[in-house]
Amino acid sequence: MTDIFQEVDQSLREETFATWWKRWQWVVYGVVAVAILGVAGFEIWRGMRDEEINKSAVIYDAGFAARENNDLTAARNSFAQLEGDKTGFKALSGHMLAGVEKDLTDDMAAVEAHLASAAAADKGVMGDLATLKLAYAKADNATLAELETVLKPLLDRTGQATALAKELIASKALAEGNIDRARSEFEALALDLDAPRGVQARVQQALATLPARKIDLDAPAAPAATPAPAIPAPAPAQATQ
Repeated sequence: MTDIFQEVDQSLREETFATWWKRWQWVVYGVVAVAILGVAGFEIWRGMRDEEINKSAVIYDAGFAARENNDLTAARNSFAQLEGDKTGFKALSGHMLAGVEKDLTDDMAAVEAHLASAAAADKGVMGDLATLKLAYAKADNATLAELETVLKPLLDRTGQATALAKELIASKALAEGNIDRARSEFEALALDLDAPRGVQARVQQALATLPARKIDLDAPAAPAATPAPAIPAPAPAQATQ
Protein backbone atom coordinates (compact mmCIF):
# COMPACT_ATOMS: atom_id res chain seq x y z
CA MET A 1 0.00 0.00 0.00
CA THR A 2 2.84 2.36 0.83
CA ASP A 3 4.35 1.81 -2.61
CA ILE A 4 1.06 2.82 -4.25
CA PHE A 5 0.96 6.07 -2.26
CA GLN A 6 4.56 6.85 -3.27
CA GLU A 7 3.79 6.22 -6.92
CA VAL A 8 0.75 8.52 -6.76
CA ASP A 9 2.77 11.24 -5.04
CA GLN A 10 5.53 10.91 -7.63
CA SER A 11 3.00 11.15 -10.45
CA LEU A 12 1.44 14.26 -8.92
CA ARG A 13 4.87 15.92 -8.52
CA GLU A 14 5.77 15.13 -12.10
CA GLU A 15 2.46 16.43 -13.40
CA THR A 16 2.75 19.58 -11.29
CA PHE A 17 6.30 20.20 -12.47
CA ALA A 18 5.26 19.62 -16.09
CA THR A 19 2.43 22.13 -15.74
CA TRP A 20 4.72 24.65 -14.04
CA TRP A 21 7.44 24.20 -16.66
CA LYS A 22 4.96 24.57 -19.50
CA ARG A 23 3.79 27.86 -18.07
CA TRP A 24 7.13 29.38 -17.01
CA GLN A 25 9.75 27.81 -19.26
CA TRP A 26 10.12 30.91 -21.47
CA VAL A 27 10.62 33.10 -18.43
CA VAL A 28 13.39 30.80 -17.24
CA TYR A 29 14.95 30.81 -20.71
CA GLY A 30 14.77 34.60 -20.72
CA VAL A 31 16.46 34.94 -17.32
CA VAL A 32 19.23 32.58 -18.35
CA ALA A 33 19.69 34.43 -21.64
CA VAL A 34 19.89 37.81 -19.87
CA ALA A 35 22.47 36.42 -17.43
CA ILE A 36 24.58 35.03 -20.26
CA LEU A 37 24.36 38.26 -22.24
CA GLY A 38 25.21 40.28 -19.12
CA VAL A 39 28.35 38.26 -18.45
CA ALA A 40 29.34 38.45 -22.10
CA GLY A 41 28.69 42.21 -22.17
CA PHE A 42 30.77 42.75 -19.04
CA GLU A 43 33.66 40.76 -20.48
CA ILE A 44 33.49 42.77 -23.71
CA TRP A 45 33.39 46.06 -21.76
CA ARG A 46 36.32 44.98 -19.59
CA GLY A 47 38.31 44.01 -22.64
CA MET A 48 37.58 47.37 -24.29
CA ARG A 49 38.54 49.26 -21.10
CA ASP A 50 41.76 47.29 -20.74
CA GLU A 51 42.58 48.17 -24.33
CA GLU A 52 41.79 51.85 -23.66
CA ILE A 53 43.99 51.86 -20.54
CA ASN A 54 46.86 50.26 -22.43
CA LYS A 55 46.54 52.83 -25.20
CA SER A 56 46.59 55.71 -22.69
CA ALA A 57 49.58 54.16 -20.91
CA VAL A 58 51.54 54.02 -24.17
CA ILE A 59 50.80 57.71 -24.83
CA TYR A 60 51.77 58.66 -21.27
CA ASP A 61 55.01 56.68 -21.48
CA ALA A 62 55.89 58.43 -24.73
CA GLY A 63 55.31 61.82 -23.13
CA PHE A 64 57.30 60.86 -20.05
CA ALA A 65 60.22 59.65 -22.17
CA ALA A 66 60.16 62.87 -24.20
CA ARG A 67 60.15 64.88 -20.95
CA GLU A 68 63.15 62.93 -19.68
CA ASN A 69 64.97 63.65 -22.95
CA ASN A 70 64.12 67.35 -22.57
CA ASP A 71 61.97 67.29 -25.74
CA LEU A 72 59.36 69.55 -24.20
CA THR A 73 57.32 70.08 -27.36
CA ALA A 74 56.92 66.35 -27.97
CA ALA A 75 56.13 65.82 -24.29
CA ARG A 76 53.41 68.48 -24.38
CA ASN A 77 51.89 66.98 -27.53
CA SER A 78 51.75 63.52 -25.94
CA PHE A 79 50.30 64.62 -22.62
CA ALA A 80 47.77 66.86 -24.37
CA GLN A 81 46.25 63.74 -25.96
CA LEU A 82 45.22 62.58 -22.49
CA GLU A 83 43.34 65.72 -21.46
CA GLY A 84 40.04 64.01 -22.26
CA ASP A 85 41.12 60.60 -20.93
CA LYS A 86 38.66 58.68 -18.73
CA THR A 87 40.95 55.94 -17.44
CA GLY A 88 42.80 57.86 -14.71
CA PHE A 89 45.60 59.31 -16.81
CA LYS A 90 43.91 62.73 -17.05
CA ALA A 91 45.07 63.82 -13.60
CA LEU A 92 48.59 62.55 -14.23
CA SER A 93 48.79 64.29 -17.59
CA GLY A 94 47.55 67.53 -15.98
CA HIS A 95 50.45 67.45 -13.52
CA MET A 96 52.94 66.74 -16.31
CA LEU A 97 51.50 69.38 -18.64
CA ALA A 98 51.79 72.00 -15.90
CA GLY A 99 55.49 71.23 -15.45
CA VAL A 100 56.19 71.11 -19.18
CA GLU A 101 54.34 74.38 -19.75
CA LYS A 102 56.29 76.07 -16.97
CA ASP A 103 59.62 75.03 -18.49
CA LEU A 104 58.59 75.60 -22.10
CA THR A 105 56.69 78.90 -22.02
CA ASP A 106 56.53 80.02 -18.37
CA ASP A 107 52.86 80.83 -19.08
CA MET A 108 51.43 80.77 -15.56
CA ALA A 109 47.85 81.03 -16.80
CA ALA A 110 48.33 77.79 -18.78
CA VAL A 111 50.11 76.17 -15.83
CA GLU A 112 47.25 77.03 -13.49
CA ALA A 113 44.67 75.80 -16.02
CA HIS A 114 46.38 72.39 -16.24
CA LEU A 115 46.58 72.09 -12.44
CA ALA A 116 42.93 73.06 -12.05
CA SER A 117 42.01 70.39 -14.59
CA ALA A 118 44.05 67.78 -12.72
CA ALA A 119 42.44 68.75 -9.41
CA ALA A 120 38.97 68.38 -10.91
CA ALA A 121 39.81 65.02 -12.50
CA ASP A 122 40.76 63.22 -9.28
CA LYS A 123 39.30 63.21 -5.77
CA GLY A 124 42.25 61.39 -4.23
CA VAL A 125 45.91 62.10 -3.61
CA MET A 126 46.63 63.28 -7.17
CA GLY A 127 43.78 65.77 -6.97
CA ASP A 128 44.95 67.03 -3.57
CA LEU A 129 48.48 67.53 -4.88
CA ALA A 130 47.15 69.43 -7.89
CA THR A 131 45.15 71.71 -5.58
CA LEU A 132 48.24 72.40 -3.48
CA LYS A 133 50.35 73.11 -6.56
CA LEU A 134 47.68 75.46 -7.88
CA ALA A 135 47.63 77.34 -4.58
CA TYR A 136 51.43 77.62 -4.53
CA ALA A 137 51.39 78.89 -8.12
CA LYS A 138 48.89 81.60 -7.14
CA ALA A 139 50.37 82.43 -3.74
CA ASP A 140 52.50 85.42 -4.75
CA ASN A 141 49.72 87.36 -6.46
CA ALA A 142 46.56 86.06 -4.80
CA THR A 143 45.05 87.51 -1.64
CA LEU A 144 44.58 85.47 1.51
CA ALA A 145 40.86 85.17 0.75
CA GLU A 146 41.56 83.94 -2.78
CA LEU A 147 43.98 81.30 -1.48
CA GLU A 148 41.39 80.13 1.03
CA THR A 149 38.93 79.68 -1.84
CA VAL A 150 41.41 77.59 -3.84
CA LEU A 151 42.33 75.46 -0.82
CA LYS A 152 38.82 75.06 0.56
CA PRO A 153 38.51 71.39 -0.55
CA LEU A 154 41.55 70.62 1.63
CA LEU A 155 40.81 72.99 4.52
CA ASP A 156 37.49 71.24 5.13
CA ARG A 157 39.26 67.94 5.83
CA THR A 158 42.12 66.54 7.89
CA GLY A 159 45.36 64.88 6.85
CA GLN A 160 48.81 65.73 5.58
CA ALA A 161 47.58 67.64 2.52
CA THR A 162 45.37 69.72 4.82
CA ALA A 163 48.34 70.51 7.06
CA LEU A 164 50.31 71.76 4.05
CA ALA A 165 47.35 73.88 2.97
CA LYS A 166 47.05 75.44 6.44
CA GLU A 167 50.78 76.15 6.50
CA LEU A 168 50.41 78.05 3.23
CA ILE A 169 47.46 80.01 4.65
CA ALA A 170 49.49 80.90 7.75
CA SER A 171 52.46 81.99 5.64
CA LYS A 172 50.24 84.16 3.45
CA ALA A 173 48.65 85.76 6.51
CA LEU A 174 52.13 86.52 7.84
CA ALA A 175 53.16 88.02 4.47
CA GLU A 176 50.11 90.30 4.58
CA GLY A 177 51.02 91.43 8.09
CA ASN A 178 48.17 89.60 9.80
CA ILE A 179 50.30 88.43 12.72
CA ASP A 180 47.42 87.26 14.88
CA ARG A 181 45.96 85.08 12.12
CA ALA A 182 49.38 83.66 11.30
CA ARG A 183 50.11 82.86 14.95
CA SER A 184 46.71 81.22 15.35
CA GLU A 185 47.24 78.99 12.30
CA PHE A 186 50.80 78.07 13.27
CA GLU A 187 49.80 77.24 16.85
CA ALA A 188 46.99 75.00 15.60
CA LEU A 189 49.44 73.23 13.28
CA ALA A 190 51.87 72.72 16.14
CA LEU A 191 49.20 70.59 17.83
CA ASP A 192 48.16 68.75 14.66
CA LEU A 193 49.26 65.12 14.95
CA ASP A 194 48.59 64.56 11.23
CA ALA A 195 51.03 67.27 10.15
CA PRO A 196 54.23 65.96 8.46
CA ARG A 197 57.47 66.35 10.40
CA GLY A 198 58.75 68.93 7.94
CA VAL A 199 55.67 71.07 8.54
CA GLN A 200 56.07 70.70 12.32
CA ALA A 201 59.69 71.83 12.12
CA ARG A 202 58.86 74.86 9.95
CA VAL A 203 55.96 75.78 12.24
CA GLN A 204 58.22 75.82 15.29
CA GLN A 205 60.72 78.03 13.45
CA ALA A 206 57.95 80.40 12.37
CA LEU A 207 56.53 80.66 15.89
CA ALA A 208 59.99 81.41 17.26
CA THR A 209 60.38 84.37 14.88
CA LEU A 210 56.96 85.92 15.50
CA PRO A 211 56.87 89.03 17.68
CA ALA A 212 55.63 88.55 21.22
CA ARG A 213 51.89 88.71 21.67
CA LYS A 214 50.92 92.25 22.72
CA ILE A 215 49.22 92.69 26.05
CA ASP A 216 47.29 95.94 26.60
CA LEU A 217 47.97 96.91 30.21
CA ASP A 218 45.67 99.94 29.92
CA ALA A 219 42.67 97.84 29.07
CA PRO A 220 40.07 97.91 31.84
CA ALA A 221 40.12 94.81 33.97
CA ALA A 222 37.14 92.57 33.75
CA PRO A 223 34.78 93.18 36.69
CA ALA A 224 35.09 90.63 39.43
CA ALA A 225 32.23 88.23 39.66
CA THR A 226 29.82 89.01 42.48
CA PRO A 227 29.54 86.02 44.76
CA ALA A 228 26.09 84.60 45.05
CA PRO A 229 24.40 85.20 48.41
CA ALA A 230 24.70 82.30 50.80
CA ILE A 231 21.53 80.31 51.31
CA PRO A 232 20.97 79.55 54.99
CA ALA A 233 20.78 75.90 55.81
CA PRO A 234 17.35 74.72 56.98
CA ALA A 235 16.89 74.40 60.71
CA PRO A 236 17.10 70.85 61.99
CA ALA A 237 13.75 69.25 62.57
CA GLN A 238 12.65 69.05 66.22
CA ALA A 239 12.25 65.60 67.59
CA THR A 240 8.61 64.78 68.31
CA GLN A 241 7.98 63.84 71.88
